[in-house]
Formats: sequence, C-alpha cells, structure tokens
Amino acid sequence: MIEMSENYKVLLDLFPENTQEGFNTEALQIIWEEKDSYNALMQKASDDMIKLTSLIKNTDDIRGTIQQHMWSNCKACHSKYRMPH
Repeated sequence: MIEMSENYKVLLDLFPENTQEGFNTEALQIIWEEKDSYNALMQKASDDMIKLTSLIKNTDDIRGTIQQHMWSNCKACHSKYRMPH
C-alpha cells in the first residue's frame, strides 16, 4: 500500500502540457483539460492508501474499507480519464 501511494505521486508528473499528442496512451484529452482535478484525485488516492494501511488492521469490514480507500479512487480515475477497454 505504501508503494501504491508512491505510485500515485508519480502520476502527478506524467501528463505535462507538451504530451497531449503522439504517445498512443489510453489517456483521454480531459486529463490535460482538468489537470488540477486529476492531480487532486491522484493526491487523494495516495493519501487514502496511507490511511488504508492503518485502517485495514482494525476493521471488521476489510472489503468495504478497501472499496472506500482504494477501489473507489481507481474507478474514479479510470472512468473519467482513461479510454474504455
């Protein structure tokens, strides 16, 4: 989870303005149009992974805790900023 948190931080720098064309990624144009919102989501996802490390030890609902702090962030990003596949 700590590694995933760090990976989200790396994503903050992956879509600079000069990368909008020519790289054949699955990123949608909205990622550049709403870069501040995208970065906020990546920061939230990173922070939530850190929270998850402490919560998962003491929760009775592991599935719900993982859903809230991990999968909901994954879904939010992929459904808005990535081409369907």
